[in-house]
Amino acid sequence: MRRPHYDKVQDLLSPEAYDARVEAVIGEWGGLLDRDAAAMVVVDRLGRSVASFLRIADLGEGMEANLRATVVAVSPVRTFNRQDGTSGRVLNLELRDESGSCRFALWDDDVGLVERGKIAVGSTVRALDCYVKRTNFGLDVSRGKFGALVVEGA
Repeated sequence: MRRPHYDKVQDLLSPEAYDARVEAVIGEWGGLLDRDAAAMVVVDRLGRSVASFLRIADLGEGMEANLRATVVAVSPVRTFNRQDGTSGRVLNLELRDESGSCRFALWDDDVGLVERGKIAVGSTVRALDCYVKRTNFGLDVSRGKFGALVVEGA
């Protein structure tokens, strides 16, 4: 079995204990995280890091980034219809760190993180494997395909 990021914590856990924690995180997040993202959460909870974090002020269009910031606002959920006829949901978080703020979009199933109370105003989050684009609203950050939004202290 593949063990992403196990090398960061192999001195703390056996391979079997690591696998069990990764599976527990996947279950905790209702299957929203893949094995790579869940492994990042496990490593983070053990006090180790798999990523370096950029300041919001250092973000630029087209970048891939990892952020650590505080949620200062949560927009209402909007529903919409896609061109293919399927419905979708989106909400925006305003994230702020010591250098500035940005908008972070949560799409579809990720909206449930707010609805279930895992993310709220005042939460400190780590946004891992995200991409940055410029919109009419300023910088807009979204979770990448293999990314995760991890709440500190959760």
